[in-house]
Amino acid sequence: MRRWGPVLVLIGSLAGCAHADYGQLADSATTAVALSRAGFAEGNPLLSGLDWPEIAAAKIAVTQAVKLTPEPICEPGLMGLTVFGYNAAVWNVAVLAGSGPAALPFMLLLTGWGWEWWWADAQRTCADPWSWR
Repeated sequence: MRRWGPVLVLIGSLAGCAHADYGQLADSATTAVALSRAGFAEGNPLLSGLDWPEIAAAKIAVTQAVKLTPEPICEPGLMGLTVFGYNAAVWNVAVLAGSGPAALPFMLLLTGWGWEWWWADAQRTCADPWSWR
């Protein structure tokens, strides 16, 4: 895992400041921890078989690409990436702790708590994708 430290710094520096970026980075970081332990594998069939730096790069690349789409695609796209990124990170932590389904109430609470804030962030980011707030 240590040999990938510079890669993680590079991937993190390529991400922006939107919540979608943070959510995808959180998912990537918890995925990296899980993949470094025996018995864990990526659950997304599109990303299975990849190492965690490749997974993180793909997630950040998709997030950056969505920011450049028209607003009717960008806003719900970023919202989806935000919700799924943060909740995937919570799920990963629960799986590492031994009980993925125990995360479901926390995922619901997290989504309810962040919904308005994340939606406003998606709208701001899509209006000006080049901003580094």
